[in-house]
Amino acid sequence: MILELLNKIPGGPNTKVFVGTSLLVGLCAIPVFAKDTKAGHDLFSQEKPQAMLDSESKMRKGYMEKKDDK
Repeated sequence: MILELLNKIPGGPNTKVFVGTSLLVGLCAIPVFAKDTKAGHDLFSQEKPQAMLDSESKMRKGYMEKKDDK
């Protein structure tokens, strides 16, 4: 089935390999770009959750206020 589809593509074998590889990479990238979870809440996320960022900025703000009071 896949071979029949690739044989319909005009061009040489290099063109067919390029098209097949591009389609495979594109299909593998769909879950990455179609996610509906918040930042930092999926399994392989590189981002921190928003609640963590808020608590860190609150702690930093409290530290700076204590430092200014001295």
